[in-house]
Amino acid sequence: MKKPVIDGFVFQSAKDTELAKREYETLRKVKEKVDINNLDNALKLYEKMVAKKYFETPVGLSFLHEMREFLVSNMPEADISPVYVPRLRQEGDKNPLINLNYEKLKADNEKLQSQKKKMSIAIVSLVIIIVGMFFIVVTNDNIGYFNTEEKILNKYSAWEERLQNWEDELIQREDELDKREAELGY
Repeated sequence: MKKPVIDGFVFQSAKDTELAKREYETLRKVKEKVDINNLDNALKLYEKMVAKKYFETPVGLSFLHEMREFLVSNMPEADISPVYVPRLRQEGDKNPLINLNYEKLKADNEKLQSQKKKMSIAIVSLVIIIVGMFFIVVTNDNIGYFNTEEKILNKYSAWEERLQNWEDELIQREDELDKREAELGY
């Protein structure tokens, strides 16, 4: 489908096309009624259109630009206002659904970034805890039931060995005492 051309411009939406048509018709009527070659009339008309921000499509804005150039070249001493350009339409302006999707995606992205930050903190904390636990296990001999049981068994076996040696020593002394008593006749 071929889109209509208005004063050399093609517009993407029907709304913009309709607005450009209205601006084109307004400009056609203005050119018929006002003598633009009269610098005073042209300046008054230009300042009024710029102040009231009549035009927002390229059709009207290009007319204002041409008119300003004409005035500046013919009236260099005059203080001529610049052309006001309204906010340019964004791609999302055409379809409100796109704006909603964009806003939803933006909110979802912010939520995911927040969750990502929290998860990163949790992961770093867990890694630090695990490294700390390994450090404690490697450097501390008192950790673990197996080590404790082994230490207790070693401790008791050392005591048992000492007691056994002491008992053997006592038995040996008793035997010596018994021998001496026998020799002495007790």
